[in-house]
Amino acid sequence: MVTPKGTGKLMDQVQNALTGDRHDELVINSGDHLTIETIADFAQLLRSGLAEAATVVIDFRENVEMDITAVQVLCSACQTASAAGKKFIYRGPLPTTLLRLATAAGSERHDHCKIDNPSCFRKFGGL
Repeated sequence: MVTPKGTGKLMDQVQNALTGDRHDELVINSGDHLTIETIADFAQLLRSGLAEAATVVIDFRENVEMDITAVQVLCSACQTASAAGKKFIYRGPLPTTLLRLATAAGSERHDHCKIDNPSCFRKFGGL
C-alpha cells in the first residue's frame, strides 16, 4: 500500500496484487477529489501504474468530486493502456459526478469505442 504525497485529499491508497515478481494488477482509489488541483498527482499514479502493471483498476469513491480534467485524464490513460497492450478499467458503479460531467461536456459515448475497451469510462450514455 502506498500513500501519495502532496495534497492528502487526492487518494488514500494504491494496492498491488502480486504474482511472483510481476505486478498483475494495480488498484488505485480515486480519493475524494479528482479536480484540477489534484489531477497531476492522480495522473502520475496512473502513469506509474501503467508502466508496471498489466491491469490498472480505478476504484471510485461514491461521492468523489470531479471536474473536466478527470474525464480528460481517464480517457488519455485508456488510450495509453490500449497502445501498450494493457487494461485500464474501473470496478463498481461510475460516480454520478462523472456521468453528469461527460453529459454536460458532450463527451459521453453511445457507440463502440475505437480503442475497443469494453470498460470505457465514457461509454455509458450519460444521464
